[in-house]
Amino acid sequence: MGLLMASILLGGCAAEVTAPMNPVNGASQGGAPSSPSAMAGTVEAPSAATSMVCSAEAKDSVTKILGLSSTPATTISWDGQTYTCNYSLAAGPFSMTVKVMPGDAQALAEAKKLATSLAAPPVVGLSNLGLSGYQSAGGDVVFAKDNMVLHVDGTAMSATVGQNNISRTDFAFQMATTILACWTEH
Repeated sequence: MGLLMASILLGGCAAEVTAPMNPVNGASQGGAPSSPSAMAGTVEAPSAATSMVCSAEAKDSVTKILGLSSTPATTISWDGQTYTCNYSLAAGPFSMTVKVMPGDAQALAEAKKLATSLAAPPVVGLSNLGLSGYQSAGGDVVFAKDNMVLHVDGTAMSATVGQNNISRTDFAFQMATTILACWTEH
C-alpha cells in the first residue's frame, strides 16, 4: 500500500502532453509537434486524458518508481481510437495504452473482453479504486474509467524491476493508479 501511495504522490497530472508526436504513425520524444489539421486525412489529436500515459509526468513517475538515472525513451502511436506509449527500459519493454470508446458501457465491455483475453481476474476491494479493474499474474493491468480503457502491460519486463526490486505486476499496478488518479479531473 505504501508503494501505491508513493506512486500516486510521485506522479503529477499533466494538463496536456508535453511530448511531441505524429498523431497517426507515432514518434519519439523530440522534434516539433505535428499538427493534425495540417495533415490531410489524419485523425483528430488525442485528448489530454488519453495522452497522459506518455506525458512528462508519467515518464517522471516511471523514472522515480524505478530509480532510473534518466528519463526513459518512448515511442507513441495514435490511430484515432487507441493511443499507445511504449517505454524502452533496461528491465524490458513496458507499454501503456488507452482505447477511447463511444461511451462508458462500451468501455466496460471492452475492458472485460481484454481482461478475459489476458487471463486477468477482477481487482477486488479497495485496490479497484471503485472502478472496473483487472490484473493478471504476468503484469497486465486493465481499468475502465468513463469511456476509456487503460491497459498497462509490464509482461515483457523482468520479474523484478528498479532499484527496489519491485515486481513487474506491482510496477504495472502503480503506473495504472498513477494515470487513474490524474483522470479524476477529466
